[in-house]
Amino acid sequence: MEIATKGMMSLKQKVLIVVLLLIVSFAYGNDTFAKIGAYPQSNLLVSTDWLVENQGTNFYIVDVRSEGFEENHIPGAVHFDMEMLVDDNHPIEGHLVSEQVFEQLMNDLGVRNDQTIVVYDEGNDTAATRLFYALEYYGHEDIHVLNGGFKAWKAMHHECSNVETVKQLGAFKARKKNKLMVEKDYVEQVIFHDDVVLLDVRSPEEYKGEDVRAKRGGHIPTAVNLEWKAVIKEDGVPFFKSAEDISSLLKQVDVPKEKKVVVYCQLANRSSHMYFTLRLMGYSDITVYEGSWAEWGNDPKTPIDNPSKFKKGLRSL
Repeated sequence: MEIATKGMMSLKQKVLIVVLLLIVSFAYGNDTFAKIGAYPQSNLLVSTDWLVENQGTNFYIVDVRSEGFEENHIPGAVHFDMEMLVDDNHPIEGHLVSEQVFEQLMNDLGVRNDQTIVVYDEGNDTAATRLFYALEYYGHEDIHVLNGGFKAWKAMHHECSNVETVKQLGAFKARKKNKLMVEKDYVEQVIFHDDVVLLDVRSPEEYKGEDVRAKRGGHIPTAVNLEWKAVIKEDGVPFFKSAEDISSLLKQVDVPKEKKVVVYCQLANRSSHMYFTLRLMGYSDITVYEGSWAEWGNDPKTPIDNPSKFKKGLRSL
């Protein structure tokens, strides 16, 4: 037995090496962790190494940064202006464009329904997840977000390009998934429902009515607050926090997987980021209140809870 095992690594040694690799991944926050698959839906969030290794003819990389694409971008990426997702004719500020308009935008971009789409922004933005949400809402089945965004790509010293990519021939057919978006009337009906969680992902100051960005400040009654960026690492490359950390944050504000979660913010951009986060964490019943506070806070008839006014004896419900 001693001769047979000589020079071979023991099971205990192998386990120790794996543990050490995991510790290094957490300690340095590098790209390795994104490949391990610790999230319930880890396929939605891809690493830069994964992108390098898996690019193929059916891949389409979309850069949604507001600036910098012409100077430097991931080779093969096409650029999309996120302002085009806003319906300027809609009465609610920031509202997503219609099914027909979105379909045309994606065709112009070169998107096909059968493609694997990878979207990225700088990494600490809401642009990539906003397009992720829009694509899922309008029926695309294979979309991924680059963990850490372009900041991660540069930090990992991958090749960059300043050559404009020729867009493919688009063939996108929008198929709206109505369950992924709700309107004001629905939110009013579920305010006190035990099986529904209203999740406000604005800043604590907005939630408490101290930072007012509409005619009225505060939040929807019974809504809990978890700021969208709490799930992103603050130091270094803005990777998503570990599954354990995100789970702890959601548990602290009582957002269980068994309940339906309605997410809102101001203009639905931050909501889209939390929508993606909940998808990543394996939540199955998530929807976005697209009108968000831009609609709710500007409607004098909707009920609000304003802690800042409550302190002065002026609580409004």
